[in-house]
Amino acid sequence: MSDSKKCRGESMLRHKSNARGAISNDFVGYEVLIDFIQKRKLHKLEGDIIEIGAFMGGGTAKLARFAGKYDKRVYAVDIFDPGCDKTQDSSGAKMCDIYEAFLQGRSQLSVYQQTTHHFDNIVTINMDSKKVSFHKGQKFIFGFIDGNHQPDYVRNDFYLIWRHLVPGGGIGFHDYNFDLPEVTATIDELIKKHSSEISEIQEIKDKHILMLTRKKGGK
Repeated sequence: MSDSKKCRGESMLRHKSNARGAISNDFVGYEVLIDFIQKRKLHKLEGDIIEIGAFMGGGTAKLARFAGKYDKRVYAVDIFDPGCDKTQDSSGAKMCDIYEAFLQGRSQLSVYQQTTHHFDNIVTINMDSKKVSFHKGQKFIFGFIDGNHQPDYVRNDFYLIWRHLVPGGGIGFHDYNFDLPEVTATIDELIKKHSSEISEIQEIKDKHILMLTRKKGGK
């Protein structure tokens, strides 16, 4: 395993080993997302939660467990083909190779289904996120982006959520200021473009996550 894969892999395993409860396969640490939602009382807003990039479903399950307490759904968007993301990190390692290494020959979709099958409030959208659309009335209180890491996908996934994010809602990005500089640059570009609609920016440095809160008067 290359140094880059080892670095990212050790980070993913650390999040997994530190996860509480029976749900594993969360390589991000979704507790910080839930904490963000709770502290800002986003669960009291009208709407659901969306995740773009579910990987093995551990984070999806954690969101679903939380959302179920408030009769909310979790929309999980993923193409379930780890070979699709050929983004290279700063050392040249491809994301698809890192994903395949963690799957160890298993089907990503099968692992995801096994991890999430207990929850009836998950809406799984097995599709390229560029082909996904929601009806005008769909509302989201929170969205998390950790899908394909190419800049055009980061932009697409932001707008897929932003168009339906309720005033006061939140959106999070993974891999901010980590080893994918184009992801960071694209996020910074989006923040600059929509700065007048954003009320809060929070960076969770140890998780490589950036959180945005939409202004309550934003459109």
